[in-house]
Amino acid sequence: MDERLCSKVGCAREAVATLTYDYHDQMAALGPLAWERHPHAHDLCALHTERLSMPAGWLVIRHEALRA
Repeated sequence: MDERLCSKVGCAREAVATLTYDYHDQMAALGPLAWERHPHAHDLCALHTERLSMPAGWLVIRHEALRA
């Protein structure tokens, strides 16, 4: 997997997580960096992952990598 940068405008940090949305269900899923880029997903750096906020009423599901 080649290095990917954060999708936030003006951010040049390395991406560590991938964010996807379901607008109809007002839900967002944040998980480990996806293996491949996807046009409907947003890659985020650690800073923007921590600062993530969604509109009022939205559900955010945070998937964490399994640890051995």
